[in-house]
Amino acid sequence: MDPRRAFWLALFTYGLLSIATFAPTASASQPGSVAGTVGSAALVAGAGYALVEPERAGGPEEWNLVVVAAVAGAALFALGVLVGAV
Repeated sequence: MDPRRAFWLALFTYGLLSIATFAPTASASQPGSVAGTVGSAALVAGAGYALVEPERAGGPEEWNLVVVAAVAGAALFALGVLVGAV
């Protein structure tokens, strides 16, 4: 997998998991959860576009710390969501 695709896939995954975390508690009385859900949806939309049109969206062209941090962060966040730590 090339670094650009890995980067955007990691952000897409993080966005989906964030929606799953924020959306169940989103209500008018909790604006932070609503903002988290909306922001996560924007991240999913942007990363989804980048996965469909990688040449137009750009992104990292080589494996570097940014790509590794995005992939590792998404993996750790997924693990945290799965075990209920987040």
